[in-house]
Amino acid sequence: MKQYLIHFYQQHLQQLRNEISAYKNEADLWIVAPGISNSGGNLCCHLVGNLNHFIGTGLGNTGYQRNRDLEFSIKDVPQAELLHNIDATIIMIE
Repeated sequence: MKQYLIHFYQQHLQQLRNEISAYKNEADLWIVAPGISNSGGNLCCHLVGNLNHFIGTGLGNTGYQRNRDLEFSIKDVPQAELLHNIDATIIMIE
């Protein structure tokens, strides 16, 4: 079961990485379209924060300090930094 969950999270984080990489214009990561609550960039920050909090801190005792409000309010994080954070989360999952 443990290996299944590791694979599951890593597979879906790789899918998130592919989606974030698909933005050709970094500014588009932070656009909130009508009828949508959050930008792609903020959702990425939220998913990474959530996994680092619940799996990293909760199961792995990583000491990660989550700032949930910031996950939804931060703007203009460079695409490269978002991708780095996803990669670090993929590694943390192991």
